[in-house]
Amino acid sequence: MEDRESDPFSTYQENKLLLNSIFMKEKMSRYSKQVIDKYFKSLLRAHKRVEFARDLLELSMIQDIVADYLMDMQWHVKYDVSNPDFDPQYRFDLVARKEKRVITVLIQPEITRQSTLEIQKDIFSVKKEMPSTRVLLATDIQELPYILQKGALSDFIIDMAKKYKLGILLVDKNLEYQETWLVPSEFLYA
Repeated sequence: MEDRESDPFSTYQENKLLLNSIFMKEKMSRYSKQVIDKYFKSLLRAHKRVEFARDLLELSMIQDIVADYLMDMQWHVKYDVSNPDFDPQYRFDLVARKEKRVITVLIQPEITRQSTLEIQKDIFSVKKEMPSTRVLLATDIQELPYILQKGALSDFIIDMAKKYKLGILLVDKNLEYQETWLVPSEFLYA
């Protein structure tokens, strides 16, 4: 079995750099296809380690895990907030800020055909009002095969990644630890 440390983006510094790089096209273009492929292989290994007997994580649990991850990366995080520049009735699952950069996180414990319509509507709304924000879709790592599997769902995600820079945050939690993996939009269509 391969050592976990050999996985790309497995260290705190690598994760922090990747998260900050999603706002800089020149930095994202430095990640080679080989590194991206190796990263997806490590994600698939992580997926295989998940306890398949467990239920999908609930929205609030995913929200807490993602908030912890972003705060660990020194982002300022707000839960379930309205944005003053936006429709005050529209609420985001999570909003993270660092300097002038903003990340909006949409949380979907399970990705279905119905949820893709909600995701698409939310992305359009966010990008219309705040074009420079990066939108991340947070979900349970158990959803990884559906995201990568060729079909309507993966086509939708790749299309949203290309057009609106939709990235993904995959999360896992068990009794001993919680983990978060960032998949930038550029990795989805590389």
